[in-house]
Amino acid sequence: MATYHNRALQPGEELLCRRCGKRLKKYCDLSSLQAAWALVTASVIFLGMANYSPLMIFDVSGNTQSNLMITGVTSLFLQGYWPLALLVFCSAIVLPSVHLLSLWYLLAGCCLKKRLPAMESLLNLVEILTPWNLIPVFAVSMVAAAVKLDQVGDIEWKEGTSWIALLAISSLIMIRLFDKKMMSEVIASLPTCRW
Repeated sequence: MATYHNRALQPGEELLCRRCGKRLKKYCDLSSLQAAWALVTASVIFLGMANYSPLMIFDVSGNTQSNLMITGVTSLFLQGYWPLALLVFCSAIVLPSVHLLSLWYLLAGCCLKKRLPAMESLLNLVEILTPWNLIPVFAVSMVAAAVKLDQVGDIEWKEGTSWIALLAISSLIMIRLFDKKMMSEVIASLPTCRW
């Protein structure tokens, strides 16, 4: 078994295995975690505002309807498409919420330098939920649906659409920046929190 010299790394440096090239350690700057925490905090706010604000107003021959994210779920359920309603509810509301709040909790512990309860379990949960954060897909499908609906009636975009767009962009950035190995190393180095 080969050993390596564990040393403090400079920005941009990482330790690699000489034999297989696998990354053994990567430089972690607390300021990068603080920036990620700020991004996740903004994303949680975007998600709340996207669920609270109307997305669009659809007008067909004078009959108008304002839509929230949950409106589509309830409409699908009432029309008998409950499996699809459940899928949309989970992938557009529940799973992104759990994903963002778990990531916020992890980054809060890392930035405050406290090992909070269940951090290791939540780190695994975040890794599992990352592919299920389908807000970017929801944003694209909303635009595609609007193109079709525009042929039937008039669509007026509302402020909820802006929140969805901001949430989609921040989600894509977070997915790109998430590094489970680095987070597990930071969590392992944290002192246990005593309340």
